[in-house]
Amino acid sequence: MEKIKQIFEKNKKIVWVVIAILLTIGINMSIDYDTDKLTFNGNQIVWLLVCVFIYFILKKSDEYHEKKLLIYSSVIGVICAICQPITKLTFDIWSTNEVVFTSGITAYFIFKIITYTIIFVSLFKIIFKEIEKIETKTTDTNKAKDRLKPTFKVFLVVAGILLIAWLPYFLNYYPGITSYDTNYQLMQGYGLYAPTNHHPIIHTLIITIIVKIGYALTSQYNFGIAIYVVLQMIVCACTFSFVIFYMAKKNIPYGIKLLTLLFFAFHPIVPQFSIAVWKDVPFSLGILLFIISIIEIITNSEKFLKSYKWNFLFIICLLIIAFFRNNGIYIILLTFPCILIAKRAYWKRIVTVFIIPIMLYALVTGPVFNIFHIGRSSAKEMLSIPMQQMAKIASCKADKLTEEEKEEINEYIPFDRAKELYRPNISDNIKNEFNEGNYVENKVKFFKLYFKLAFRFPLETIESFIANTYGYYCTDTITFPVTAGTYTKVVEREKFMTIETKPIVKIPIIEKMLESIYRKEMPIVSLLANIGFVFWIVITLLAYCVYKKKYQWILMYIPIAILYLTCLASPVSGELRYIYSMFICLPLFTAFTLKSIDKQ
Repeated sequence: MEKIKQIFEKNKKIVWVVIAILLTIGINMSIDYDTDKLTFNGNQIVWLLVCVFIYFILKKSDEYHEKKLLIYSSVIGVICAICQPITKLTFDIWSTNEVVFTSGITAYFIFKIITYTIIFVSLFKIIFKEIEKIETKTTDTNKAKDRLKPTFKVFLVVAGILLIAWLPYFLNYYPGITSYDTNYQLMQGYGLYAPTNHHPIIHTLIITIIVKIGYALTSQYNFGIAIYVVLQMIVCACTFSFVIFYMAKKNIPYGIKLLTLLFFAFHPIVPQFSIAVWKDVPFSLGILLFIISIIEIITNSEKFLKSYKWNFLFIICLLIIAFFRNNGIYIILLTFPCILIAKRAYWKRIVTVFIIPIMLYALVTGPVFNIFHIGRSSAKEMLSIPMQQMAKIASCKADKLTEEEKEEINEYIPFDRAKELYRPNISDNIKNEFNEGNYVENKVKFFKLYFKLAFRFPLETIESFIANTYGYYCTDTITFPVTAGTYTKVVEREKFMTIETKPIVKIPIIEKMLESIYRKEMPIVSLLANIGFVFWIVITLLAYCVYKKKYQWILMYIPIAILYLTCLASPVSGELRYIYSMFICLPLFTAFTLKSIDKQ
């Protein structure tokens, strides 16, 4: 054994070259599902560059022998490695509805996982050590040149810079970006549809009032939308400027603050969302401010919990989260005990700031909704995954089901149309046909049927879950793009109002750029707009906190973690607006994970 080790040490570089070549081949290979034959497409210079990159990763990783580092990098590396082949598998599920796992296909996926595991474990070892080096640099060498100081003047300047950077999007997409949801809310606000809290009623009232004001002033609904969008842009700019202001108060280095400013100004999805008339935007701003409040609790518990100003901000954040997305209350209820346990010495004050918004939420969604006959959110939204799995089994395994089971399935979804309706990565078709009355009448019966089918057909159940969620954790996916322009079908059908895109200045390059980003055609930039990639950045930062035993910092990740879990249960695989909060919180996570902060 010792002799083999000596031979390896002497020829280490050659070994790394050979392994790098094999791993490059492993990344490149594909499989033909019909013939089980492996295929390759390696006659490109880019694969030589990939091989060189892998070689240097292996070589650099070999310098670190710390056992704890290996364990943590292995855990996250293996999970990430498993997610990569899932993308390929999911696309095949999408196109064929079923994959038969032959020995060749099974071996192919095992080899793929091994390939990615070696690469990712080595990569995460290097990343953790590099983060450690950055963290040790606690002094800011650019303080004399730091122009992003915590002053009101700088706050206004930064907000102004952001508004100027976003202005081309507003001019190109005037009056703003709307969707089916926006129009549905307006129809409720104008009394054409019965009011419900499916789309939060407070947001519905806000956009309706502003659109009515715009129409009263100009007799144009477009102008009302434009007023809302401008106000939202100002609120977004001020919120993001406050993030940089807060970083400055906490002595975050100038370089990180500057990158944060550039991120908010030029990351394409940020200006897009700033002009979108969606509940997701104010909700995400609430999450962002909520996480700042949590950071303040971590770094300065006593002062924060005694400050009326911070307590007021905290309660406002919770109210925004609770009333602007129906899953927001779960974020509050599940974050509450985590903070309470971590900061139990201040339990009375923590209970007070949490209990006020929770009680207000219960009051409004209970008695107030009953008085004004406002409907609740449909149960269908929470059942997207079980419905999809049931539809998958009905469409693929009809010959294995008993007549009784078919009849039971038909009580909830149309069995004979399951194959026609089932779309692996979005549940809208099945959701629209779901018999909610039968579910409400006997919920136990529904779940008994669901679990019986899930245990009988575990592979189809797993396949359906992956197909409906992979967009949230796989990087090699095409992200559902953010809607561009206005959605007109509902308003045209109702013949009630005219909302249409009328660019003030047409800027074609914006539309081409966004199209390229969402289609994965723009290197690096497309990754930064990919949910899976940003998710793995956040997971890496969180894992680093655990690795360094900075356990209290885990608290700031909890709201996003809970939101992420609710997204996995959502109707769409990888809907950007559902998880927008994670993108705009990324600068905070990065800054406060990499920097040791003195209490202030």
